[in-house]
Amino acid sequence: MNPTLALIDQHRVYREFDPNATISDADLTAIIHAAQRAPSWMNGQHYSIINVSDPAQRQAIVELQPKNPQIGQCSVFLVFVIDGYRAFLANQSQNQDEGVSFAGFADADTLITLTTDAAMAAQNATLAAESLGYATCPIGGLRQAGKALIDLLALPKYTYPIFGLCIGTPAVDMPIKPRLPMDAVFFDNRYQTDALPKLLAQYEQTMLEFGEAREKLPYRQKFAQFYRQPYVAEGEAWLKSQGFLDQ
Repeated sequence: MNPTLALIDQHRVYREFDPNATISDADLTAIIHAAQRAPSWMNGQHYSIINVSDPAQRQAIVELQPKNPQIGQCSVFLVFVIDGYRAFLANQSQNQDEGVSFAGFADADTLITLTTDAAMAAQNATLAAESLGYATCPIGGLRQAGKALIDLLALPKYTYPIFGLCIGTPAVDMPIKPRLPMDAVFFDNRYQTDALPKLLAQYEQTMLEFGEAREKLPYRQKFAQFYRQPYVAEGEAWLKSQGFLDQ
């Protein structure tokens, strides 16, 4: 198999890291360089990456995210920030005397654009880290502490912490989790719904047989329950306070 495809095929998330392991500066630089090579909308590169290397600062994030102790165990913890601040500075540099609006930034499509840029950069970083022999774990729950992180990381307006990435040496091995059947996610020419109920039921059985310890509910029930209410109740207000969706 092609080495890159083999690497992708072996991906799994690790949630326990060796707290004594380290990552060399050269490897970390290579990982960040790979993240920067990701494509982005209009070459805007609408993201920033914050390496939380200060132990006290890291511990503060662990206290904000007690369900994710791996934040404190991993060798490197990166926070990916959707970033429109540089675009704001560009706007200011060109429009100091013209009073041209920056209101377009608050459009919902802008939030999608910035999030996509950050996600593609993070995926590059993940692949780079794994190619160097490290384990990774994305931390989507970081959004639950968005307001506190804005202050902790001194984030300016038009930025927002979207997720974290743990990188390090695993303390335990992890099995490769089954994915949905390809027919459930890949279609020719148009979205096809007819087979999806059956495919979801089959995948649910696959996951039950896989027996992941942290899964407390069957697959369909898990998502039915999750989407009954917002994941972060204050999230929209926090985003608006940073200049997003604020029209």
